[in-house]
Amino acid sequence: MRQWARQRRDGSRTVLFRDGRRCAAGAILVSLFAGAIAASAEVPDPGWLEGDPGQRLDVRGMTFVASEGGANEILLRAERADFYPEREVADLDVVDVEVTPGDDRVGFRMRCDEGLLNLATQAFIAEGHVVGTIEGDRQFEALWVAYDEAEGVLYTDDPVLIVDEGGRYRGGGFRYFVNESRFRLLGGATVVQDP
Repeated sequence: MRQWARQRRDGSRTVLFRDGRRCAAGAILVSLFAGAIAASAEVPDPGWLEGDPGQRLDVRGMTFVASEGGANEILLRAERADFYPEREVADLDVVDVEVTPGDDRVGFRMRCDEGLLNLATQAFIAEGHVVGTIEGDRQFEALWVAYDEAEGVLYTDDPVLIVDEGGRYRGGGFRYFVNESRFRLLGGATVVQDP
């Protein structure tokens, strides 16, 4: 279940769920968790559902396919979704995404707990436990990852674990330029030693 957090002026945080119920725990004092929050970046808010999103359709087993010519470029499956037709946005639960390889790109795959998909732009934001594979065998794990189809970049500014044939690395985020098959690890990358 997606939750929306609102920062108050007094430093506390109120967590709301999709249906507007306040979290049973009530307000959470951000100051208690300042170190943990400072270590992670905020999930980007593209503003796709700001204001009155209009009609909402509850979809079970949603599949979205974007294709060009005879080839599928993006294949997304979600166990369930709240779809807002007027905004062309889907709020997703338990999601599998594949941007397929093509003449001009390698592609990637990922799975996440929740996500937002803009059907008009084919951009999406994956949240929760996000795991995926890029460049065939390079794996990543993060708390959120976004894909900007217009720019052709998969990215996060949150701490990330990368596993590839060379080892295991931690960084402060990454940029994967899909159309260029170029990967960049951000923010003080370190090698993870296996015990």
